[in-house]
Parts: sequence; structure tokens; C-alpha cells
Amino acid sequence: MEVEKNIDTSFILEKLKLNSEKIFQHQRIGLEIKQSTKFYLVPRDKCIKTQYCNIYSARYQNLVKRFQIDSEDLQFIELIQKIQDQQGTIKAIGTLFKEMKLKPHYFSQNQNKALQDYVSNEDVCYLEDASGRIKLQISNAILCLPNKKEKIVNVSDLVTGITLMIEGQIVANNVVKVEKFYLPQLPQTPMLRPLNSTSYLCLISGLNYNALESTTKYRHMIDYLQGNLYSGEGGEIPYNISQVIFAGNLYCKLEETLDQQLLQQDFKGVFNKIQLNIKGVDELISQLASVTPVAVMPGENEPVSQMLPQTPLHKSHFPETFEKDNQLVFLSNPTEFTLGDLKILGTSGQNISDIKKCSLVKNQEDVDLLEMTLLYGNIAPTAPDTLISFPQKDQDPFVLQELPNIYFVGNMKKFGTKMVADNVRIVSVPAFSETGTICLINLSTLECFPVNIQ
Repeated sequence: MEVEKNIDTSFILEKLKLNSEKIFQHQRIGLEIKQSTKFYLVPRDKCIKTQYCNIYSARYQNLVKRFQIDSEDLQFIELIQKIQDQQGTIKAIGTLFKEMKLKPHYFSQNQNKALQDYVSNEDVCYLEDASGRIKLQISNAILCLPNKKEKIVNVSDLVTGITLMIEGQIVANNVVKVEKFYLPQLPQTPMLRPLNSTSYLCLISGLNYNALESTTKYRHMIDYLQGNLYSGEGGEIPYNISQVIFAGNLYCKLEETLDQQLLQQDFKGVFNKIQLNIKGVDELISQLASVTPVAVMPGENEPVSQMLPQTPLHKSHFPETFEKDNQLVFLSNPTEFTLGDLKILGTSGQNISDIKKCSLVKNQEDVDLLEMTLLYGNIAPTAPDTLISFPQKDQDPFVLQELPNIYFVGNMKKFGTKMVADNVRIVSVPAFSETGTICLINLSTLECFPVNIQ
């Protein structure tokens, strides 16, 4: 048989050229996470010797400097203890304490069942500093926000731990009827340095992985992030993801998988089912980390201390991921880091969930509660009162020293986002197990949008 010598190979070369251009175009740009030491735990022996009052003292000393105080204002009382000698209208700065009858106490005999919230009509607010406290009468008081806006608040809208200035009338001994509340000024607004190329940060929260249930949705999520799932318009976005962050609750709650009787009778069986969940999450992260950098944060469901700041997960939970030498970083909760030139702050949601337990803000959007924590100057005001946290000696790690470019909170009910200041984007990240939603942020423009995966 005679071999044909004049073969037209131009179409083959053209196809190879197109494929090479496509591969080059879809080459991911990895951005390194540089973690802050802000939420690193102090040595355990120092924690044992430290009292929780030091957190409130450090919080007050840090935030009191941010109030605009006229040195010639005769109404301003520097120490709360001196208010008892005054009459008429006064102004004072302190930390709010909300006395709640339904708040759980270790030695209470009335707490027979867990409550969804601790709010009642008998709640009372006080203003405290190192010198003493005064009782506050609050009825439709005006809350003056740092962004020049105002809102009406009552006792049920407030939580323990907020540092604020009051303006009101003395109506009885150590009792002030509050007319206005003032919050501290916001810290410095960060700069935004756009990247030279389009790059995205992907935020995922609340996998609540349960190996005993269908895992199809999780597989579709990994396929999308790897670029293997057709997504129509914007199909190039997955190839431009430079970092994926899992913000808490990788595993489902134990009580959602097993009843307490089984837990006591069949510990070995329970342990095997826990192992299945850990192995399943490891497989998912291993596949994803093979194509893009991944970071994981602990949440309330993870096997780490529940006290904030939560320590990072141990790499022993991800043997397959580390066996392949993939790109995986372990973050604390809360976490603070830089990505490129952007400063990013995030939590796994306990700070917002606890605010909901201590106030009647359940009808507000989650993203609005995120904004309020920025305006408070403290992302976890209820710690350490109702939100358990480690004692600190000379600092309150939850106080904002400067605003981040991106502030996200995981395990929320639904997606929400807004710009709250120049170059400051806040994002409410919903639980993936309930909504099938992940969040993408353009790191050049801070544009944010959800992607729904079914």
C-alpha cells in the first residue's frame, strides 16, 4: 500500500495552538496568605492566671480614645462614680452591661432546657467603668452611628460589651434616663491596591458534611471550582480563583447524625461514623487543593476548643491532602490575614449568632449585624459574657485597630453583602448545606456575588 506523502497538518497545528492558549489563559494565579498573630493564643499558663475583667479594661482603654469629647463640655463626667454628685443632663463613657434573667448560669436551678434566646421584658442595662456603674432607663433612645446615621434603640436591641457614650438626664440616685447613645469613631479606612489581573476569593461555609447522606451537591461544588462543571456565562471565573476559604462547620453536628443513646451504647460505631465524615471532607479538600490554594477555619462543629479564638484544625484530619503535598493552610477563628495587598478579617459565625441570642435582632438581615459589629469597633462584643473566650491579660483581640478590606462571617442564614466604607466590603456567607451557595469576591474591584450549586 502506498503511503500518502502530502498530508495537510495545518488544522492539527491550529488546534494545538488553541489548546495551548486556553491552558495559558486558564492558568490560576495563586496568592499567598500571610496570617496575622492577632488571634494567636497566649500560653496556657498565662491564661490560667488571667481574669476576664482584663478584657473589659483593655477594651475600654482602647475604644475610649475614639470618642469625640469637648474638653470644655461641662456635661461630660469622666468617671461614672462621680455621676451621683451631679444633676441635670450628663454625658459619660463606659461599657454596657445587660442583666438578663434568662441568661444561662452554671449554678442556676431554673435552666432545665436550652433556650433559643435570653431576652425578656425584665432585662436591665447598666453602664460601667473601673470606678462603678449606673442604671440606665432606655425607651426609644437615639443611637448615633459613626457613619452619621441614627436609629432608635431599646433595651432589647442592645448587648453586653458595647463601649459607648451616653447622654441623658439624672432621674434618681445612680439612674440615668438615656436620650442618646454615641459609638466610637471608626478606625482608619484601608487602601485598595488593585491586582494586575482578575482574581477571585471564594468563601464557603457550613458544609456540615454527613457521609450517611447524599454527597452529590459537594461533588458538584468541587467540579465547579475545578472548572469541570459547565456554568454558562462567566464560565472562566473558576479558573481565576486564587484562594478558597472554608469558614467553619466542615462536619455535621454529632447529634444530627446519632442519638444520645446510641452514643453511649455503641461508641465504636459512633467513632467509625465520625471517621467517615472526616475522610469525606479530606477527599473533597484534597481534590480542590490540587488545583487552587485552600484555607480552612474551625467552627462550632469542629474537634477543637470552643473558646474563642479557636485554634486551627490539626493536619491529622487531612491525611490524603497532605500525602499529595497540596496547598492547604490552617486558620484560626476569628482569623486575620493579608491576601495580595488586601487585609481580610473573618469569623465562622459564633459572634453574630450570640448577638442574636442576646437581643431581638432576628428580623434584621445578617449583613446588617455584621455592619453593626464594625460600628461597635468590636467584632465580638458579647465575649466573654455569653460567648465563651479565652481570658487575655493586656488586650481584647476582638477590638478593631483598623478596618479590613473584606470582613466575612460564615454559617449565616442567607447571602448578603454591602460596602460600608471606602474600600470595605462585608459578606454574610450562608451555610452551603442549607443553601448550596458559595460566595466569590473580585479582589481587584471588591465586587461580590453568590453562586448557587445544586
